[in-house]
Amino acid sequence: MRDFLATTATLALVVATPALAQTTTATATTTDASQEASAPQDAPAASEEKRNDDIIVTARRREESIRDVPGTINAVTGDQLDAKGPIAGSGDLLSTTPGVRFNDVASENLAEVSIRGSGTARATGADSGVGLFVNGAYVGSSTLGGRNFKTLDYFDIERVESLQGPQGALYGRNSEFGVVNIVLAKPKFESSGWARGMYTFGLDQKRVAAVMNEALSDTVAVRVGGEIYGQTGGFYYDPNHKKYYDSTRGWNGRAQLRYRSGNLDVNLMVDGQDLKLPSFVNSLVIAPGTNTAVPLGYYQSRYTLPHDGKDGLMQKVGRVMLNASYDFGWAKLESTTMATRWRSSQYYGAAIDYATLVAMRQQGQLGIYPFTQVHTNVVDRTLYQDLHLTGSGAGGKLTWIVGAEGLYQNDDYRLAINSSPCAFNTVTQGICTGTPTAKVCLKPLPNSANCPANYPLVFGTDSNTQQRIYSFAAYASLGYQFGNFSLNGEARISHDYKTATQYIYALYTTNYTRLPTTFVYKAEQPAFTATASYKIPGPTSTLIYAKVGSGYRAGGVNNGTYNAAAPNPFQYTYGNETTIGYEAGVKSTITRGVFVRVAAYLQRTKDAITSINDGCTLTNACLQGGQQFNVNGGTIEARGLEAALDGRWRLAGGMFSLGLNAATQHATFVKVPAGVTGLPTLDSSVAQIPDWTMSASVDYRHPISDKSNVFVNFNYQGQRGGIQDTVTATTPAIYMTDFDLFGARAGFNFNKVQFAAFVRNITDRQIQVLKFMSAGYPLSVRYNKPRTIGVSMSTRW
Repeated sequence: MRDFLATTATLALVVATPALAQTTTATATTTDASQEASAPQDAPAASEEKRNDDIIVTARRREESIRDVPGTINAVTGDQLDAKGPIAGSGDLLSTTPGVRFNDVASENLAEVSIRGSGTARATGADSGVGLFVNGAYVGSSTLGGRNFKTLDYFDIERVESLQGPQGALYGRNSEFGVVNIVLAKPKFESSGWARGMYTFGLDQKRVAAVMNEALSDTVAVRVGGEIYGQTGGFYYDPNHKKYYDSTRGWNGRAQLRYRSGNLDVNLMVDGQDLKLPSFVNSLVIAPGTNTAVPLGYYQSRYTLPHDGKDGLMQKVGRVMLNASYDFGWAKLESTTMATRWRSSQYYGAAIDYATLVAMRQQGQLGIYPFTQVHTNVVDRTLYQDLHLTGSGAGGKLTWIVGAEGLYQNDDYRLAINSSPCAFNTVTQGICTGTPTAKVCLKPLPNSANCPANYPLVFGTDSNTQQRIYSFAAYASLGYQFGNFSLNGEARISHDYKTATQYIYALYTTNYTRLPTTFVYKAEQPAFTATASYKIPGPTSTLIYAKVGSGYRAGGVNNGTYNAAAPNPFQYTYGNETTIGYEAGVKSTITRGVFVRVAAYLQRTKDAITSINDGCTLTNACLQGGQQFNVNGGTIEARGLEAALDGRWRLAGGMFSLGLNAATQHATFVKVPAGVTGLPTLDSSVAQIPDWTMSASVDYRHPISDKSNVFVNFNYQGQRGGIQDTVTATTPAIYMTDFDLFGARAGFNFNKVQFAAFVRNITDRQIQVLKFMSAGYPLSVRYNKPRTIGVSMSTRW
């Protein structure tokens, strides 16, 4: 209650903010008509006039209406996202996009986006098959945490664009299955802003955010904003450390300076974040008689899990971005420059604590080593540059683009794993832990044996990988319109160069357990897209299109050691994965206020990047543990059908909006190389691809007076079918959980102030988002987030 009262006081200050800001319009009267900046409060007029088919996008690196893009593209504005409730992760950005799935594994470090059969479990150590962009700059990385957007990226959003299917021609490397581009709100030439305070019960989480936009003159505007997170509660609790696993604390901020004069438009953005984010936690679900170490079985609480080790995730980001354009009249030159440095550091401990092990030993069970500790630390430095010209001719019938792109990434990745320095195989053994200079021996039972004087094993491993990526590309696009019929072609040539060096030490020492290795991978890859479309004359403005395109997922370097005795000999590099896709679709306003999109696709992926094990064990000819590495593991065929409907009607004096989305997809391995064990089974399904995904959003707003209105929003997201992990000869299918999740948000606007309440996961549906197996039996599970309820107060001016 104390936290709630504190938040209420903060909200009062939020409402008072406009009184301190100048509300008169700046001297510059020109505004960005195309910009719909994200705000915590819906503008009634804008929500009535703006339709999904009216949104202006830059999917083909030029501004055009979403309804005129011959391809599957979805765009959602910041206001539309806020109407459903607070944005808590990348999944909230993509929940209404058919064919796009966010694999939420309860950790920002491990989660990633999947589009049209890309899957998310084939090779998590490789680059993502989905291109992640912010303001047109590539922000993805092959390192841990680089396959998901950062929290900073979904603050103060203008819109989110999702493009399905291969986008290699215009977006290049790792846009093999699609692209997600977040467009941030930029300074406008007006005096405006917004502020919001939010409180989530159960979590005891407070979020306070504000943005101020000011035109300093006719040519200069600034936009400054930030958000603060505070949290004292949670659902998942560690009683040993008296802390919550699902806690978020810290801040993000952004400042922008825009200069616009005549044909020149330049925007400089500096932003950053320093956040402690939720760490994942798994609950043991060992049934009696299924595990030799815990033969009596053990079921952990979903919410209370004592750990002796550290658990937590920290992400820091610093970024500078410069977007500039100049209109020559005959062509427009656009430049995107980005420099960023981010660090992601995560700890997670053993499944049980020492007290639990003692209880297991008292029952005569071996138990699980309680002092295992994993620490990952990633530092990524990225430089990105895109420069392109867009133009038109022949009275607007001819359109063209020519451009070049460069990317440099410097990634340092550390993985430290604590393990038992003594054998852990009998109930009467003492427990060895500590460090080489401060050994510790614990005796779970009064008759436990003493630990050996000299611990025979290392205390763990400390692996350090340095990776450098250089990527350069040139691309072009040419289109021509013959009346209502249009043809468009795009092409790109990319050159990628990667080098990786790995050093592995015995933990707490400088003694190598694996000698340093350095390997280089380089390749050139072409990509293309060809599209034909026809717009049927008439009031429906129906667009019919067909397209074929290609994309690729960059190959790279494996880090490890070759062992001649390995059943699957280690491979130092793996090649590019390539996909060619065929798509046909239709977009139409079938009746007043109702916009429909339907698309069918077929894709073929060659040299599919797959993670396998070399087959080594301590007891076979290798005389060492196994190691994972990536190979090109076969050919995948994927097919699917996607449909979306957006409608808006006047109803009972108010405005009713409806959004429906559904997609069915299936992807299988149709060819697998012979002579390699551990590869996917022929004709098996690609992991992490549900058979069906569905979503819906219903919104109703009704005026009370000329200065106030009430609103209510219901949203739904569902999933059916699919398998969790790749199926091999020794790994059976683990089926994903079907689910239906519901959310709601309701409130009222009075003048410039909004009060709202929201609920996520209304039915408190429990979902096992990940299932871990051992010898074919369930070992542990990771759950989704339970029901949360919150309130918010906001204003804008």
